[in-house]
Amino acid sequence: MLDEREFERWFEAAKRGLESARGDLDRGDYNWACFKAQQAAELAVKGLLHGLGMPAYGHSVSRLLRQLEEKS
Repeated sequence: MLDEREFERWFEAAKRGLESARGDLDRGDYNWACFKAQQAAELAVKGLLHGLGMPAYGHSVSRLLRQLEEKS
């Protein structure tokens, strides 16, 4: 069962990060755009994990996604 409130809290932060990354991209700040896009992906996946009551540590999006796969 998903804790929607916890998921939304993290997911809103992810959306704000992605919006900021788009602004950087439009300005040609490609390094910042890439960094913020990765951060947004990390926040979104961590939000899902936390929402499912699972631990979410580290910065590797692929490793975090594997945690979801292992649970199913």
